[in-house]
Amino acid sequence: MDGSIKKHSEESTMPARKKHDHLNCHYFKWRLFQRNGVWYADGRFENFNLGKHSLGTRDRQEAEASLRKLDYRKAIEHGLARDTGVDPDKRLEIGRGWELYLESCERPEVMGGVSRKTLNKYKRSGVLHSEFCRTGRIRYWDDFGKDQLQAYGRDLSPRFADRSLYFELTQIKTVLNWLMDEKHLPREAGFRFPLSKPDGSDTCCYTREQVRAMLTLCDRNVDLVWLGNIIRVLVFTGLRIGELAGLRWTDIDFEGNAIRLTDERASKKRSDMGTARRTKGRRSRTIPLHPEIKSLLIGLPRAQHGRVLCGPKGGKIKEDRIRERFIECVIRPLSERFPTPKGEIGFEQARFHSFRHFFISQAFVSGATEAEIMEWVGHRDSKTVAVYRHLRNEDSLRRMEQINFVGPDTKLGGPEEAA
Repeated sequence: MDGSIKKHSEESTMPARKKHDHLNCHYFKWRLFQRNGVWYADGRFENFNLGKHSLGTRDRQEAEASLRKLDYRKAIEHGLARDTGVDPDKRLEIGRGWELYLESCERPEVMGGVSRKTLNKYKRSGVLHSEFCRTGRIRYWDDFGKDQLQAYGRDLSPRFADRSLYFELTQIKTVLNWLMDEKHLPREAGFRFPLSKPDGSDTCCYTREQVRAMLTLCDRNVDLVWLGNIIRVLVFTGLRIGELAGLRWTDIDFEGNAIRLTDERASKKRSDMGTARRTKGRRSRTIPLHPEIKSLLIGLPRAQHGRVLCGPKGGKIKEDRIRERFIECVIRPLSERFPTPKGEIGFEQARFHSFRHFFISQAFVSGATEAEIMEWVGHRDSKTVAVYRHLRNEDSLRRMEQINFVGPDTKLGGPEEAA
C-alpha cells in the first residue's frame, strides 16, 4: 500500500511528455508533431507562413529527412535558396568544398598542384570566404550565387585594393568551376559574373634623380656599400627582390653577357637540398648583362654560400631584414628631399619593387621593344608589362619633338606665312 502511494507520487512529479518538438532546419524553424502516429511539420509561425504538412511516415529519422527536403523546397519558393536540382541530403557544404579543392592543390606540381606559397594564398582565401558564409548563414555551395558573390565583394571592398579584390572574387569562381568539373556540384550551381581586371598600379616608380640620390647616399657611406650594390643590380636588371636574393654565381654567364634564371622545381636534387629556384609563372628567362653591372659583378668577392649579393655582414640576403634597412637608411633620410604630397603615393611609399617599375620605364624610354621587355622581366602578357610603364613628361616631350609629322620640306606657319 505504502509502496503504491510512493510510486504514484513519483510519477506525478515527472514532467509531462512533450507533444511536439521545435526543430531549426537550415532555413526555417518547424514544429514537429505526431497525429495518429504519423509525423507532421507545422511552419505557421515566425516570418513565413509555410503551412502544415504531413511527412508521410511514423519513423522519426525518416520524418526528419523529409523535413530537410521540405525546408529546402520552401526556401526555394521564398527566394532563400537556388533551385539547382541537388538532393538536399547530398548538398556540399562550403567548408567541405574548400577542403576538396585544397587537397587537389596539394598534389605534386607535375600533376596539377601548386607551390606552397600559392597554396597558402588559397588557404587564406578559403578562410575569408568561409567566415563570410558563416556570418551570412550560407551553408552550401549551391546557395552561393551571383547575388552572394556581389555581397561578398561589397564586404571585402573596404579592406582590399582593387587587384586583391579581383583575385579573391576570381578565386571563388575558380573553386566553384573546379567543384562542378569534378562532379561535386551540378552545372546548375554555376553562374555568370564577369569581372573587370584592374588596370594600372599603385606602386611608385622612381625618377632618375631619386635613383642617383640613393646610389650617392650609399656610395658615401662605407656601411651601406652592400645596399648600393643591391640597388644597382635591381636598377639594371629589373629583378624581383626574391630573385636577387637567390641569385647565384652559376646564374651569371660572363662570356655570354647574360643572367640566366632557370626554374628548378623539377630538379629533385635541388628540391631535396631546399635550393630549387621557383620562378614566377614557372618561366625561365635570360636578362642581357648591362656593361655597368658586369663590371660591378666582376669586382665582387665570392662568398662561400654561392650567392652573388650579400647582406651587411656578408651572409645571405634576408628579404624582410634588408627591406627594413632600405627604408631606415635610404627612404627616410631622402624623404624630405623628395616629399610626398598628403594623400598621394610617392617616394615615401616606394620599396624595392619600385626599381622593377623604373627598369621597365627606362627600357621603354630607351626604345626597347615590348617583346624584349617581356622576356627580360618574365611576363607573358603585354598588358602586365604596360602596368609598369611610366613615361616621364620630359621623355614624352623629347620623343614628341623627334617626330616629323608632315615631312622635311614642309613648314607650318600662321596666317601671314600661309598668305
